[in-house]
Amino acid sequence: MIVKEGMIVWLKTGGPAMTVSSLARPNTWICKWFVGTKLSHSQFKSEDLTDKDPNQK
Repeated sequence: MIVKEGMIVWLKTGGPAMTVSSLARPNTWICKWFVGTKLSHSQFKSEDLTDKDPNQK
């Protein structure tokens, strides 16, 4: 999967939907998501992200 800014992604292991914010460094993206009303963010490697919701069975 090619990751681009503005995409909605999930961790392959599950969790909340996140928006790809920007490239932190090669192959590492800053993603943002809400927990209730609190905005959270962190960095994730491209290979850990998916554009398919793994929470849906």
